[in-house]
Amino acid sequence: MSEDIPDLKELIILIRGAGEMATGVAYRLFQSGFRVCLTEIAKPLAVRREVSFSEAVRLGGITIEGVTAKRVENIQGILDGWHGGWVPVLIDPEASIRKTLNPDVLVDAILAKKNLG
Repeated sequence: MSEDIPDLKELIILIRGAGEMATGVAYRLFQSGFRVCLTEIAKPLAVRREVSFSEAVRLGGITIEGVTAKRVENIQGILDGWHGGWVPVLIDPEASIRKTLNPDVLVDAILAKKNLG
């Protein structure tokens, strides 16, 4: 029966967005030992950039309160991040990587910057 219960630390969590709110979610999950990956648009719209993993898109990497996030280009980069102890951020506006990554959890942390209806 224990083989039916997954090890929570082995779960893959894909987070759409890498702005302030998404960073807070990713930070807590990463600190708890989960495998986290964030997707972001090519030109992030985060307002509080100093506390947003979305800055990894522009700068290549950013460290916030001891947790480093780095921009990656593909699935190998994501795996490198997990093995290297940092959070991968992929430019993927539609989160298409979910088809390859097959995450256990998908978090939509995109904040609308305009009225969508």
